[in-house]
Amino acid sequence: MRTTHIIALLFVVPNLVACDPVGSTSGPAPQASTVPALPPAVSTAPPALDTVATAPEDLDIKALQKQLTCPAEPKNGPCSVLAAFSSCQQWSATTPSGDGRWIGRGYRVEGGKTTDEFTVFRARRLPQNDVAPGQLPLKVGIAELAKAEGAAWEQAERAIKAFSHHDVPPRGNAAVEYLNRKDNWPEGFVVRTAGGQAYVVLEGGAFVCQGTHQQLIVVHRAATRSGKGDGLYAEVWPSSW
Repeated sequence: MRTTHIIALLFVVPNLVACDPVGSTSGPAPQASTVPALPPAVSTAPPALDTVATAPEDLDIKALQKQLTCPAEPKNGPCSVLAAFSSCQQWSATTPSGDGRWIGRGYRVEGGKTTDEFTVFRARRLPQNDVAPGQLPLKVGIAELAKAEGAAWEQAERAIKAFSHHDVPPRGNAAVEYLNRKDNWPEGFVVRTAGGQAYVVLEGGAFVCQGTHQQLIVVHRAATRSGKGDGLYAEVWPSSW
């Protein structure tokens, strides 16, 4: 009987020793180190497209008319453009050819001073998968035909007069040739405002509507405004669409 107890004890002790690592000390076992969780990754990629989170408000025509002290029946200038905008139709924001061009007269207001200029306008169609939700499949560019363009500037008035009378300028008109070959445009995507106007996502924002004679009415607000009503007010006629 005593021999049996000794054999059992010899069997248990080595197993207890084997379970206790060499060099271990009494006391609670050290806790495993905890690696702090990394913060969520932040994407540095730019947005896929220029997007507008919510529909922009309509152009506030009355506020601009008040800022520019417009008369009740303006004959020309930025106030005449605003008067036309107040009665124009919704622009379909389409161009059958895929690359439409317009030319017309513009009035630039800056710090209370108004200067005349020639305005050129482009609308080019985009594939539907190249635009974000809420954007129209179109990009619009608005620019000035500057006096430095020489013959194109000198012949712009003749081209505008012809287009506004639904006529065709003489062949070889330098303004039309300039407009057709121009390929460097400050462009922006197009969305609808809360009231259905066409809004171009350009610096300052631009509003476009359709006139009663196929012309477009354009109000491009200045990005930085030193005076009330600063921006470009233009009426442009189709050269090709």
